[in-house]
Amino acid sequence: MLFLSISGMIGSGWLFAALAGASYAGPASIISWMVAAVLFIFIGLSYAELGSILPFSGSLVRIDHYAHGSLSNYLLGWAYLIGTATTVSMEAEAIIMYTNSYFPYFSTPSGYLSTLGVAAAAALIALFTVIQVIGVNVFGKVNTAITIWKFIVPSLTVVLLLTLYFHPSNFTKYGGFTPLGLQAVFTAMVPSGIVWAYEGFRQALEYAGEAENPHRDVPLALILSILIVALLYIALEVAFIGGVNWGKIMLKGSNSEYAIPIKPGDWGNLVYSNWAGSPFYTELATSGVAVLAAFAVILLIDAWLSPAGTMGVYIGATARSLYGLSRQGYYPEIFSSLHRRFQTPWFSMVFTFILALLFLLPFPTWYQIVSISSTATVVNYLAGGSALVVLRRTAPELRRAYRVPLPWLIGLISFVSSSMLIYLTGWPSLGYVFLVTAFGLPLMILGYRDKLGLSLVEASAASLAYWVTLGLVMYLGLVSGLIGFSVYWTVFALTVIVTLLYLYYKTKGSYAAMEVASSSWFVGYMIVIGALSYVGSMGEGYLKYPWDYIAAIVLSIIFFVISIMQGFETKEIAEVKAKGVPVE
Repeated sequence: MLFLSISGMIGSGWLFAALAGASYAGPASIISWMVAAVLFIFIGLSYAELGSILPFSGSLVRIDHYAHGSLSNYLLGWAYLIGTATTVSMEAEAIIMYTNSYFPYFSTPSGYLSTLGVAAAAALIALFTVIQVIGVNVFGKVNTAITIWKFIVPSLTVVLLLTLYFHPSNFTKYGGFTPLGLQAVFTAMVPSGIVWAYEGFRQALEYAGEAENPHRDVPLALILSILIVALLYIALEVAFIGGVNWGKIMLKGSNSEYAIPIKPGDWGNLVYSNWAGSPFYTELATSGVAVLAAFAVILLIDAWLSPAGTMGVYIGATARSLYGLSRQGYYPEIFSSLHRRFQTPWFSMVFTFILALLFLLPFPTWYQIVSISSTATVVNYLAGGSALVVLRRTAPELRRAYRVPLPWLIGLISFVSSSMLIYLTGWPSLGYVFLVTAFGLPLMILGYRDKLGLSLVEASAASLAYWVTLGLVMYLGLVSGLIGFSVYWTVFALTVIVTLLYLYYKTKGSYAAMEVASSSWFVGYMIVIGALSYVGSMGEGYLKYPWDYIAAIVLSIIFFVISIMQGFETKEIAEVKAKGVPVE
């Protein structure tokens, strides 16, 4: 479990996020890594207890079902599914982008993957899908070896750069430690990939059902993995910034060739420079130090192994999310069917492969997809703090191998931490994430229609009307800008609210009505936080920093309290209390 979580965090994040973080915040990106680590530790504390109560495969998309019922859990799980599927695509892109350093046919002059590059990325995803189908035990043995390698190489990179190629002046000159302002410490976390790099801690939860002693192993792996990897990432950022030699960095000229020297201290343009495609490799290879140039070759090998190990983990995580959603009745049973020989969710893995391919085409570069992937995943983490408190109330007698002290406080901090990471995505990226999350609702309506009291015709008509409306909102509002925010966000809000009211009306007086009502906290959260993002400092700027951050924290606390109030003793948690955790 510990190796899986560490492997999930040490992927392409260490290869790219150090440069991207420096590009957004300069040397202050070191603080960004520290702040993100603290936030994830609180998020991890919530899941450490929850994972010891409900150690299922794919538990991250199932836990909220036991606290708020099906609808809330489905929307959160759908967002998580988007995040994990895009991660598979990102890791494949990372491998190909670094490979382009010595085989320059995989990328176009604009930095996007070429047709050959996309084909190569697809082949990699296919290979690791086959490995995952063979089984977690086989992959676990391979992954342990890969994880050890993945930890050693970046650690050696830190030592070599700090001892042989370190420029302390980069931390004090060119605008000082915070050249882009204090706010940049926070705004850097999501688009740079810092948040994304930490998200792999959850793999202990995804594979919990396959652990020998999940009640002990899951919470231990969650907390230790975050602490270990945080120290490594902070050291990598220090080493990268200290190793920046401004005289070696070039920007593109009018002919799309890297021919214009970057201005010393121009941190913001690092992501557009000749270093962006393979940051650490280029830093080492152009250093002029023989030892570093030789080690750069080893780093190219790691540029395959680090993302490859993480890609394999996330193929399994996405498949187990689909498995979990199927076990909860949202998707057809075939998604939870296990391979007769290998006992792995083979169909869900094949479907994961298809999803990952779909994300390769519209986002053909690592830097383009990282914000969407990070935020979609963090949306699901809202459930952790809320479910922690709800289950302490509705199921206090369940065995907890790890009990969080002060659950109300830890749950609140966990929820607010997740919420602030979501808010820091900024507009319009957050608008896209919320719209895509809401876009998944009809899939549940169609699959869950019997329990919602809907005929196939009713469910199909409602779903079609919903999709058409949200599709128009996305195109006319966010994509083309033909209609203003106040119009398209109001239409979005009304569409989701009216759909919920319709479902509540159709199920009134039944258990399903409780589930519909219990999801309103999350729907309200998307509408309100989305609007705040638009008017805040990372949107149109009507509400300036730090007032928009303060507003986001206050609103997060309010929605946390609402989510606790709407939690109830679901049928599923009552069954666990009566019969124990079901064996799968």
